[in-house]
Amino acid sequence: MPTTIPRPQQTGVALDSIEIPPFPAIAIKALQVISKDHSMLTQLSDLICSDTAFSTEILRTVNSPFFGLRAEVRSVLQATLLLGLERIKGLVVTIGMRFYLGESLKVPALRACWRHSLACAMIAEELTKKTLEDKDVAYTAGIIHDIGRFGLAVAYPEQYASFLERTIDGPSAVLERERELFGIDHCEAGKYLVLRWNLPKEFGRVTSEHHRRATGGTFDLVAVIRTSCMMADALGFEVVLPREPRNYKELLADLPERHRELLSRDAEELSFRIATKINSLESL
Repeated sequence: MPTTIPRPQQTGVALDSIEIPPFPAIAIKALQVISKDHSMLTQLSDLICSDTAFSTEILRTVNSPFFGLRAEVRSVLQATLLLGLERIKGLVVTIGMRFYLGESLKVPALRACWRHSLACAMIAEELTKKTLEDKDVAYTAGIIHDIGRFGLAVAYPEQYASFLERTIDGPSAVLERERELFGIDHCEAGKYLVLRWNLPKEFGRVTSEHHRRATGGTFDLVAVIRTSCMMADALGFEVVLPREPRNYKELLADLPERHRELLSRDAEELSFRIATKINSLESL
C-alpha cells in the first residue's frame, strides 16, 4: 500500500498530502531486523528467497565486481552467512532502492540521486571500517539517508527532476525550495517514512539531520553520514550543484584523526574507485 505523508500546508503541487508509492516490502522488513543472532540470519535469508527477483539480484550482485569475492556464492543463505546480517541488509536496501526508482533512473537528475546515495554509503563504510562503529550499519544509513528525496522523486518524477535541474545552491536553500514546491522537504519526508515503516530510530535521525550544521560532540552515525554526504558532493557525486562547494581536502582535514587516516588523500583515486563500483552495480 502507498504511504501517505500529511503535509503541513497546501503549497506547490496542490494536494493536502503526498502519496508515496510503496517501498519494496522485503527491504523494509530487512531494515526492521535488529537482532544479530543466527536465527535472524536464516530468517532474513528465507525472506529474501521468498521473492525470486530479489534473490536473483542478491546473487548477481554478490558475485559481481561490486564485492569482488574470490569464490562463487551459490545460495542466498551462503551470501547471508558470508556477508553478515547488517551487510546483507544494506545490500537488500540497495537493490530495493534500484527497484523503487525503476524507470526514473533513466532521468539524469534522478540517477544523480541514486549515485549520490551509493557514494555516500561507500564513503561512510570506509570512514568506519576500523573504528568502533559498525561499518555495515554506516553503509545502510548512507543508502537510506535520502529516502525522503527518493519518495518525492517517485511521487512527482517530472516535477522533482525539473526542480533538481534548475537548482544551484546549498542544502538549506534546497530544503526551503522543496517546502515551497511540495509542502515538505526531503529530510522531513525521510523522518516520517522511517517512523511510518517502523525502522530503527537511528535512521530517523540520519534522514532528518544529515543536512544540519554540526555542533561538535562525538563523531556518531549522523556525523558520519553528514560528512560522507558532503564528501560525495565534493567528489563529483552531487545531486544539486552547490553555490559554494567545499573542497575534499578541507573536509578530510576536518575529520577526527582516526577517521582521517581511513580515507585516501587522493580525491581522484577515491572518486574513480567509487565510480567503478557504482558502474559495476548499474551494469547488472
